[in-house]
Amino acid sequence: MAQFLDALRALPTWAAALLALAENALLMGVGVAFGHLILRDTAQPQEKTLQRVLAGTALLGNAAVTLAGWYLWKHGLIHLDPDLSWSTATDLLLLILIMDLVMYAGHALAHLRPLFPLAHRLHHRFTEARPVTLFALHPAEVLGFGAVWIGVLAAHTFDMWAVAAYTVVNLLFGVLGHLGLDPVPARVRRSWVFYLVATPALHVGHHRDPTYNLGFYTTIGDRLFGTLAPDYDLERAGA
Repeated sequence: MAQFLDALRALPTWAAALLALAENALLMGVGVAFGHLILRDTAQPQEKTLQRVLAGTALLGNAAVTLAGWYLWKHGLIHLDPDLSWSTATDLLLLILIMDLVMYAGHALAHLRPLFPLAHRLHHRFTEARPVTLFALHPAEVLGFGAVWIGVLAAHTFDMWAVAAYTVVNLLFGVLGHLGLDPVPARVRRSWVFYLVATPALHVGHHRDPTYNLGFYTTIGDRLFGTLAPDYDLERAGA
């Protein structure tokens, strides 16, 4: 691992940029393919050309964020612990809770009437969600999320394995939330764990009614601030 990190740190900027682009293309490709595998359909997304263009710009934006993170890490402004240990689990939980809170706040701001038309309305233009809709975002939102993510990493030394695991968790929640349906069986969703852990129905409900369900990984923010859809728990339980 030490040799790998040394090689990564020694990359010239152009090579790091290509690696960042390849990494994000792989994540996007796997995410979209996984989503369609669950849906088992080949339906074209609503306004497919626009969604694909936005997904392409999101890919470039995410690659730029990854490159910026690499640059800050290379120059010692971001520190990552390379050792796999018990702190991996605690760091992953901390990352999920921090990002869920920050993203809830940012999402709530994005829905304020003066701000909504500037960026986030573009995402809600696509009412029939498909996996690629996850990436159909205004460039400002892509870069805004990236800036928050880099800021969190710079503020604390996290386990690098936890950072990698968070990337997978973020992709999984994003894809499942943009299927247009909840593939998790009702008997599973009724578990006490999913009182706080968001099911795909949370974001599906947000696309139906943007005034509710502003959280991503948990329902904590929505429950605390009264933005949880009144029928979410009934839907979660399969009622």
